[in-house]
Amino acid sequence: MHRITKIAATAIAAAALVTTAAAAQAATVTPSGAGFIGKGEVQSAFGLNNGKIQSIIDGNMNAFTFRSVQPTSQSLTQDVSQQGTQAGSQAGTEVATQTATQYGTMTVSQDLTCTFTNGNGTKVFHRDGVREGDRQGERTGSRDGVRAGSRTGERDGSRSGSQAGSQSGSLAAGIDAKARKTGQWTGWNATGWLTAPTYSTTGAPVWQEPTYAEDAWSFGDYAFGDYAFDGDYAFDGEVAYDAWTVDDFEPLADVAWGEWDALPGENPDDCLRSQNADKITQLSNVITPGDLASVAVVSTVVDAELTDVHVVDGDVVDGAITPGAVTPIDPVHAGTVTAVGAAQVFVTYNGVEKGL
Repeated sequence: MHRITKIAATAIAAAALVTTAAAAQAATVTPSGAGFIGKGEVQSAFGLNNGKIQSIIDGNMNAFTFRSVQPTSQSLTQDVSQQGTQAGSQAGTEVATQTATQYGTMTVSQDLTCTFTNGNGTKVFHRDGVREGDRQGERTGSRDGVRAGSRTGERDGSRSGSQAGSQSGSLAAGIDAKARKTGQWTGWNATGWLTAPTYSTTGAPVWQEPTYAEDAWSFGDYAFGDYAFDGDYAFDGEVAYDAWTVDDFEPLADVAWGEWDALPGENPDDCLRSQNADKITQLSNVITPGDLASVAVVSTVVDAELTDVHVVDGDVVDGAITPGAVTPIDPVHAGTVTAVGAAQVFVTYNGVEKGL
């Protein structure tokens, strides 16, 4: 889990202080604590005339003590991670099979002949019938659609910033003993810090916007919703059937026969009746099952329900990326502490401190 890290003052204090040019003034001290503090500056701060400050110095060369405060800035860098969401869309084709049943009939004929020995001669009979049958066929259809999705990811980057602060400490300052003809002191020479200066931060770090590599995003897989399809299926032509076969039709026993062709007074049953078996010398009973080429289509029923419905996914089109929260990652890398602007010198006399 990433955490935002506060920069410890002690960590920053360890960095080396880089000096910059200071503005020229009567009390001028470098970041190393060296410089010159003019007597006139001290006089103005405490409202002392020349004779009064001279007498104070003559009485106690250490009556005035000094400290310096140097504004600083420290460069910072920190790694970050940013969440993001990317929209996407995917085209798809839904394919389905539609089945149909086609009903047909095939003509069947029956020829019956018998010759009687009792003088009744030869009897000839004929009738036609119909065998019903059906066959299955199918066709394929499709329709286009699209679905929306999204995926989450993250990218790594970095941010730069700065931490304002200051270092302060007491100065080792001695009287400038180069006397003029009047014998008066001209000021104090600061030769450095009496002890190591103390570093402290001022306020919170100031961060710039993070920067990322152009191809820094790393995403997982898309999560898609349902496809939205356009309208009805477009089918690829007519239903395709296999050729008719005899097995597509009902058995001969189930043929629907028409009336016999017979002369008045003649009955086909006379040829088939068992009581007449000893009176018939020749009997022919031939059923012709019909010709497949002569099958007549009666009707076609198309099934409303589609089968083998499936979607063929197309290409995914990446959409816009919506950047999310940025999480700083420990640690913060502290850079060089740099002096910014001029150091301010403070003078203390009789327990009262004044800024110069």
